[in-house]
Amino acid sequence: MRKIIFVLACSLSLLFSCTVTENASISKSTSGTSMTDIHVEDYFIDVLTDFAEFLPESDESIMDNAINSFAGQLFGVEGIEGVQAVKTSNNDYTLYFDFNSFEDLATKLSGKNSQSIIKQSNGKLSFYVDIDNYTELEAVVPFLADPNIEVFLAKYNVGYSEEDYLDMIVFSLGEEAPESLQNSYITINLTLPGDVISVNGAQKISRNTIKYSFRLIDFLLLNNPLKFDVSWKV
Repeated sequence: MRKIIFVLACSLSLLFSCTVTENASISKSTSGTSMTDIHVEDYFIDVLTDFAEFLPESDESIMDNAINSFAGQLFGVEGIEGVQAVKTSNNDYTLYFDFNSFEDLATKLSGKNSQSIIKQSNGKLSFYVDIDNYTELEAVVPFLADPNIEVFLAKYNVGYSEEDYLDMIVFSLGEEAPESLQNSYITINLTLPGDVISVNGAQKISRNTIKYSFRLIDFLLLNNPLKFDVSWKV
């Protein structure tokens, strides 16, 4: 029971309470670096504090443990190096690592299964997630398939309207949860090794950098695909 409470608390907090900004870059050799900033809302820090009463005493907070656990999953994965997880304030964390290529990263994390989420070739990169390839994403990010939380995710909520979904999570996480969720975004800033030639579904913000941003609730429902593609001068 304590393990279930821990997994549920960490997973729901990471899913519903965060603003995540991914700053990544690709070199001419296709290898890259990733720096992910995670901000957790005050409301969910309080929720985690309440959950902590049911767990054994620890020197780490639940959120600290969750971030360090996710970082730990990257250690030992072929093609990933320099993993670091840093707590920058009470509510903020940064996760760093280097990788061979985005496509190789997704493939390695999925257990070397084929995947259609990220495709990268010389001068081109595409990202695509919808309900049809969602099981591939679960292979890359295993906690999405955890039975304690998958009922909150896309494949269990096919056809749900945003209003119906927000009403549902009030019963699980309280009256403040919908507003917190609506304010949660995922943003990817991607710096490329050459000038952008074309970009679809994302925004060009400099000669060699694009920005892709979506609301967290759009991922939780997946009523529409999340996608972008970009090409750059080699």
